[in-house]
Amino acid sequence: MNSAGAGDAGALERLKQTAERHDPESLYHLGSLVFEGKLVRGDLEQAADLLKRAADKGHAAAQNAFGFMLQNGIGVAKNEQEAALWYERAAAAGEREAQNNLGWLYQEGRGVELNLDRALSWYTKAAAAGSGIAAYHIGRLYESGGYAPVRGVPNLAAALDWYEKAARGGLAIAQYKLGKALYEGKGAERNPVQGLAWIEKSAAQDNPLAQQLLALQLAGDGYKARDEREAMRLTLAAARAGLPSAERLAGLFLEYGFGAGRDPRAALRWYREAATRGDGEAALRLAILLDEGPPEMRASKEAAAWYEKASEAGWRDADLRLGLLYQTGKGVERNYAEALRRYRRAADAGYADALYRIAVLYDEGLGVNSDSRAALQWFAKAAERGHAEANAVIQGLMKPVERQGDAFSALKFGKF
Repeated sequence: MNSAGAGDAGALERLKQTAERHDPESLYHLGSLVFEGKLVRGDLEQAADLLKRAADKGHAAAQNAFGFMLQNGIGVAKNEQEAALWYERAAAAGEREAQNNLGWLYQEGRGVELNLDRALSWYTKAAAAGSGIAAYHIGRLYESGGYAPVRGVPNLAAALDWYEKAARGGLAIAQYKLGKALYEGKGAERNPVQGLAWIEKSAAQDNPLAQQLLALQLAGDGYKARDEREAMRLTLAAARAGLPSAERLAGLFLEYGFGAGRDPRAALRWYREAATRGDGEAALRLAILLDEGPPEMRASKEAAAWYEKASEAGWRDADLRLGLLYQTGKGVERNYAEALRRYRRAADAGYADALYRIAVLYDEGLGVNSDSRAALQWFAKAAERGHAEANAVIQGLMKPVERQGDAFSALKFGKF
């Protein structure tokens, strides 16, 4: 909300006096000041009342502001249908922010029936009036296939045209989207230098996605000169903004001493932040640090819980490690059958060590009936994938197996 400054006591007093005479412009500015906490901190109900009074008198910006409060339940009970009505009034009067807000409601089907044609129409009006966020929303519609010559089919070229309009207007997220597309050559001819220039503009406005991408470049991932300290600074900035992948990257840098000294405790904190937000890889790295990190930081029971989270997110390495915990009873109750189940999951994903550990369980009869033939088959599969210990087992058996003609070949290809 744009509002008059509160620094001039005389001007503020005049504003209050004119507001008392129900002047809509004064009511709007006074309501905006209260909303922003520049007069009465936290009195959002008073702000809503002042803005509603201005809106009732046809003040378009106040209608948009009051609609926003209704949409989000700020100072008034949340009511998206009523918010849409106020946005409609303001939008019809040419208020571009209301046009954008109304477009979003139609796009999402919030307070109105979902209608992408109407969403695009209102976004286009707002963008024509100079709204960068509306231009960005149009770009998103085209990119997602929500609105294209063929509905459901993304139109990246059209999306980039709109992202560029928004980017040139200074919208950080649009600068990032345009820059990333140019960097990767998606929807436009690949131009990494130009793409990174847009990403740098976005990062300068503290967009965390841009900060992370630029950090990876500075870490030696591409077209920028290596600068570990700046990469770390940008990563921490993105992490502090709550971006889970940046939190994970910060943990990785701190664990291995990239751009700063090694700090496993700080790494643990960042991994935990990202894992708590649902980042599966962070959950895996957190579990490994708790399982295998410095002795004073180890917590096997908690490690097992985070391995489980990582497994649920599809990280089969977590299953391999969980299998080992169940096999040894470390942090969990020993359970050979569960260990075998976890190893099988990891083996299906191609982990040679899982193949080897399944072989050991069959060889020793742990969780399954002892079965030398099955054990040999699993050892052979692991050896075929380059597992050194499995290969040593096979090599040790080579001479007696060779006496059986082509038995080793049959074993290797699972023909027993």
